[in-house]
Amino acid sequence: MIVSFLNLDVYLTDLINWLIPHNIFFNVLFSFFSAQGMAIIIWLLIGAVLIFLEEHKNKIFIIYLTVNLGLAYILSEVILKNLMMRPRPYLVQELVSASCPLDFSFPSSHAATAFAAAATLAFFDKKRRILYYILAVLISVSRIYLHCHYFFDVVFGALLGYFTSYLILRLKTYNIKTAVGKKT
Repeated sequence: MIVSFLNLDVYLTDLINWLIPHNIFFNVLFSFFSAQGMAIIIWLLIGAVLIFLEEHKNKIFIIYLTVNLGLAYILSEVILKNLMMRPRPYLVQELVSASCPLDFSFPSSHAATAFAAAATLAFFDKKRRILYYILAVLISVSRIYLHCHYFFDVVFGALLGYFTSYLILRLKTYNIKTAVGKKT
C-alpha cells in the first residue's frame, strides 16, 4: 500500500514536470514564485496594498493574515517536516535548484503558507478570491516544477494551510456571533 502510494506520488510529480515545458519563461516564472521567503513577502505586500488602497474600514484582516501565515509555517516547516523527515525528490546534488533548501520535503511550507494566505484573503476580500487561489496554485506548482517537492508534499501543504486558516477564521466568526448573542 505505502509503496503504491509513493509510486503514485512520483508518477504525478513526473507527469506535472512533463506537462509543463521547461523553458526560460517557466524557469523564470516559477523561480520567482519559489524564491526563499518570496511567497510570504508577496502575501504581506498584497495585505499592505489592501490596507492602503482599498475601501476596507476594518483592518483586522492583516492580523489574521499574519497569524495564519505564521501558524502554517510553524506547523509545516518546524513541526511536520522534522517529524516526517522525507527527503527531497532530487537524486543528484548538482541537479538541485538554487530555490530548493536542503532540509526535508514533506509537507511543502510554500504551499502551506500560500493556501493559508489565500484562504484568509479570500475570506475578507471575496471579489478577488480567485486571484488569491491562482497565486497560491502558482506558488505550489513552482515547488514541483523546480524538483523541490513531490506532488503530495504540495497537496498536503496546501490542505494544511487552507484548513489551518479555515479553523482560525471559523473561530473568529464563532466569537463574533457569541459576542453579538450576549449583547442582546
